[in-house]
Amino acid sequence: MPNTVKIPAETWLETAKQALIDEGFTGVKIDRLAKSLGVTRGGFYHHFKNHKDLLNRLVKHWATTNRFLPDLTILDTPLDAVAAFDALADHLIAEKKFSPAFEMAVREWARIDSHVNRTVDKVDAERISKMTTLFLALGCDEQEATIRANSLYFNQMGYYSLGYHLRQSKAERVKNTPIYMRIICGRRYLEAVEQQARKWT
Repeated sequence: MPNTVKIPAETWLETAKQALIDEGFTGVKIDRLAKSLGVTRGGFYHHFKNHKDLLNRLVKHWATTNRFLPDLTILDTPLDAVAAFDALADHLIAEKKFSPAFEMAVREWARIDSHVNRTVDKVDAERISKMTTLFLALGCDEQEATIRANSLYFNQMGYYSLGYHLRQSKAERVKNTPIYMRIICGRRYLEAVEQQARKWT
């Protein structure tokens, strides 16, 4: 028999998130979430107006918590950019604040929901804009910086959508990262890495 313990809104959202990952949009149902939490559905309405409110807050939860980029430090020089690229690679490989499974579940949902699709488009634009600043700091002009940011972002999203992150160990991903960076970031990145190496010797 379900109990009446009050469940925090954050727990409902995390349970909805897992349902979205496991079953897709159709799995995010109030009754199913309540059963999973072992409570009555009445507790749901302490935090959410209705099912639509839950879905709106779930997509907002993705946009604000599933962070593709770590906090960016000051980007004044190419060496700053190299450090930021290293931090980005470490962040994505660690998958502590970014869940590829949540990312792909929301993107699949966006295929059939225009509101979610608009949110995804907005988040994509914000992420690419921030990555463009990394390439600008590296010394690229605006056009090149934008194209390289697009290339890096689209490559990473394709990597997740094809499931390669599940087929490769973290050790293998760490090993391959410098090669990906050399290919995607280009000559200026290599020059900055060489400058960094000389600074350390």
